[in-house]
Amino acid sequence: MEEDKKPGSRNRLRTVSLVVACGLAGIVAVALGLMLADALTLYAHESSGGQPMLYVMEQAEPGENRIVPLTEQDFADHPALDAVIRGEERNPSAWEWGMSDRRFIGGANVSYAESRALQDAYGPDRETWVYPHLEYEGAYYLVVTTWP
Repeated sequence: MEEDKKPGSRNRLRTVSLVVACGLAGIVAVALGLMLADALTLYAHESSGGQPMLYVMEQAEPGENRIVPLTEQDFADHPALDAVIRGEERNPSAWEWGMSDRRFIGGANVSYAESRALQDAYGPDRETWVYPHLEYEGAYYLVVTTWP
C-alpha cells in the first residue's frame, strides 16, 4: 500500500504505458505506410499507359512439372484465362519449329490486379522457378503474364 502512494511507481507505470502505446502506434503507421506504397505503385503502373498482358502456350506433354487441373471456378475467377483457352481470344498458332511440342494459343490484356492474381495462382514456384502446367480437357497450358 505504501508503494502505491510513492510517486515513482506511478511514473514508471505511465512511462511503460506510453512506450507500449507509442510502439503500437508505430506498428500501425508502418503497416499503413506499406499499404499506401503498394496502392501508389499499382496506381503508377496503371497510369503509365502500358497494359499488362496474359499469354498462354499449349504444350503437348507436361513432363515432370506440377499439373493443376482447371475448374469452372478458375475460369470464373479469371475471365481473361477463359477467353484465351476457351473463348474469343483463342487463336492457336502452328506448333513451333524447333519446339515441336509447344505452341502459342493466344493472349489478352489484363489489369494489374488480374495480372498479379494470375501470377500468384499459376506463376512459377518460388524455389525452382518452374511453371506449373494447367490441364483442361486433356491439353496442357503454360500461363505467363507481363508488365510493361
